[in-house]
Amino acid sequence: MDYQPPRHLLEVLQKIEYEEALLNGDPRYVDTREARGSEKTFTRLARKFGWDPVSNAFFAPFEKHILFFGHIGSGKTTELRRYAADLNASRRFYVVEVDVLARLDRNNLQYTEVLMAMAETLLERLHGDGVDLAVEALAPLQRWFGHVVETMTTSSELSADLKTVAEGGGGIPGLIKLLASFTAAFKTGSSQKSEWRREIRNDFTSLAQAFNALIRQAEADLAQAGRAERVLFLIDGTDKMRGEDTQLFFVQDAEQLLAIKTLVIYTAPLHLKYDGRLGGKLDADLVLPMIKLQERDGRRLQVGWSTMRRLLLLRADNCLFASDAEVERLVEYSGGHPRELLRLLKLCCEVADDQIDAAVVQTAIEKLAADYRYFLKPADYKLLKAIDSNPADGGNDEQAQELLHRLALLQYNDGTWRRSHPVVRTLEGYASAPPPA
Repeated sequence: MDYQPPRHLLEVLQKIEYEEALLNGDPRYVDTREARGSEKTFTRLARKFGWDPVSNAFFAPFEKHILFFGHIGSGKTTELRRYAADLNASRRFYVVEVDVLARLDRNNLQYTEVLMAMAETLLERLHGDGVDLAVEALAPLQRWFGHVVETMTTSSELSADLKTVAEGGGGIPGLIKLLASFTAAFKTGSSQKSEWRREIRNDFTSLAQAFNALIRQAEADLAQAGRAERVLFLIDGTDKMRGEDTQLFFVQDAEQLLAIKTLVIYTAPLHLKYDGRLGGKLDADLVLPMIKLQERDGRRLQVGWSTMRRLLLLRADNCLFASDAEVERLVEYSGGHPRELLRLLKLCCEVADDQIDAAVVQTAIEKLAADYRYFLKPADYKLLKAIDSNPADGGNDEQAQELLHRLALLQYNDGTWRRSHPVVRTLEGYASAPPPA
């Protein structure tokens, strides 16, 4: 049966999930590449990992850690899932998707637990695909766990069967169970978390070596079976960490990330690209551009409007809108940001009686604008107004980075120009801000 968008406001409301990334085959998916100007983004990503999608030439680097930047909620995960499908289909890569938000505590996330989640997810995928690694391949990781269990003061809290696994038994299922006990504790805020982090950091070199050996053996077995030549991790959710955790993870602990000799993509918040402290440790130049509704000179970009309209009307049937003008206005005030469009739609569904008319749209715009009023300061309005008068300006200082992070400032064309969020421009603080000198 063909997909039909919801025709009742309450149904629309209940199906809106801000952090929902669409799975492959979801009928609500819209190809946004032309609207973003990102037609070459996948090719660039593939080539960074040594594969040319056109010629199928393959010269993979031994290791590569890539940051994939974009505004939070701009659709990075949805796009990366499609990239992952293409990379998997090439039979060059065995893509292991690690959703850290589902497995770990986003409010207190460090490389120690991300590493555990990577190992757990790799083993789960291998086991599910019938790739049975030899006992010798698992031994280094099991020995590391055995050492940790021996030295931890809370090891008595581990169950007897987990101790048996740590001592070398259980094969892949046992090791998965052991890793799962660690990641579960990291997610729930167990009292063991600090102690386990300390043990991992104290003996990190041995852990990295054991994990690297596991990856090499997995690649050898996959290649022998004709499945793939390299393991590639997709770490999703690392763009949604708290500010201090972001700095700790990508800047201070970058050497620990790089100690895992493999291929990795990390989602990263846009403001981090302009931090200035990343250096050359991580490959940090790939950005998923925003959907453009207009060019820098103000000319309407029809492909952007059409794309955003499709995104909206696949989630709420056209019959729910009093006229086409309401659809257009919601798209306009989203600024081309998919999640902001969903936020406006959600607000409309909460306040409308039976249809989304002009008054409902205006109320939604005002309510979304109020969310920005709560944190914007006079200096922020002044900077936003200055950037709007000269979109190539704005600098990369902490104030501009924070505005990018909180979506008061939106970026287009891989960063060549920026503009304030349309709802911000409706606020009194923006109107009363002094004009640029």
